[in-house]
This record gives sequence, C-alpha cells and structure tokens, in this order.
Amino acid sequence: MRRTKEGAAHTRSTIQKAALALFSAQGVAGTTLTEVAKKAGVTRGAIYWHFANKEALLRSLKDDAVVPYEQLGQAGEREEEPDPMGKLREMLCAVLTDAAENTTARQVFQLWLDRGRLGSQDRKENAREENQRRCEAVRKTETILKNAVRRGQLPHNFDVQLGALTVFTFIDGAIIGTLLAPDSCSSELKIRLLRMTDAVLYMLCSGNPHLVVEGEFVV
Repeated sequence: MRRTKEGAAHTRSTIQKAALALFSAQGVAGTTLTEVAKKAGVTRGAIYWHFANKEALLRSLKDDAVVPYEQLGQAGEREEEPDPMGKLREMLCAVLTDAAENTTARQVFQLWLDRGRLGSQDRKENAREENQRRCEAVRKTETILKNAVRRGQLPHNFDVQLGALTVFTFIDGAIIGTLLAPDSCSSELKIRLLRMTDAVLYMLCSGNPHLVVEGEFVV
C-alpha cells in the first residue's frame, strides 16, 4: 500500500512539474493537457485521476507552493504562540526569499499573480472571489497581530486592521517587484528584501502614532 501511495504521489508531482514548465513557457491557455501528459510521460487518464481539469492542476501548483508559508502563518495565529511577530517575520522572509531564489516558487507566483496571458484567464477567479481571497489573507494577518498585542509585542491600542493592511500591501508589492526586478535571483536582492521586511516590522512595533487607535483596546 505504501508503495502504491508513493507511486501516486510521484506521478502527481511529475505531472505538476511538467505542467509548470509548460505553463511558464507558453501560458496556461496555450497549453493542453495532452501536452502536459506527453511531457510528464503519462496518459491523460493519469492526469484526470489526480486533477479534475486544467484549472484544478493550476490551483494545485499554488496550493502546494504556499503550504510552508501557511504553516508559519497558522503558528502565529495560535493564541499559545509565544512569538507571533517572530512567526510573521519568518513567513514574510520565507515568501520573499523564495520569490528571489526559488525557481519553482517564482514560476508559481508569476502564474498566479499574472494579469496577462500566462495564468489569469484560467484561474476562473472573478474580481469578487479574488477580493475575498485577499481579505482572508488580511484577516489572518490581523489574528497574528492581535496575538502580538496580547504578548506585549505591539502597543495595547495598536490598530490591527491598518497594520494588517500595511503588511499585506508590502508583501504583495514586494513579490511583484521581485518578479519584475532585472537582478532577480541575486544575493543582493535577497538582502534588500529581508532588510525591507525588518524595516516594515520595526515600523509596526515602534509605537508609530499612525498605527494606534487612541484610547481603545483592540483585542
């Protein structure tokens, strides 16, 4: 049974790698599942065993790529986490390091964030659904920041909504900027990104008067 599960997992991974290579080279809309099957060395039936359609295959690339980041974020969301700001930093640094250095992650980010020919036509995600996804990301960040307030890492009257929006806007822009940077994949770029991350988090923790709600407890 274990060998069967390992074989299925290997086939799924092989299909994903082939799909990512083709999607990145010729766009999702310009790639057929027949081409993916040929490159992966499997049948179309094998693809449909693992993925309902091309949209599901595309979504699986994103879902699998963000697992490490989500695990760090979920740790920061737990009330018992002693260092929520540390987990938030780990998550942000992991995302930006991968955006700068990890070829697979960069390709997935490009496909998922692209507003042109590569991926957006096949995400089957309308503006309302995209907004809901982004709002959920902000909400999760708010939970981390609330935990940080409880732990005394942020002021008691810290504006968690504004803080979460600040973090989300930073990471969203930093990823896109990294993908467009002419010196992507350089060590200098990674260093700049990590320094920017620390600068943003310091801004949150430094008692910035623009990030507090006067006279209110937000937790």
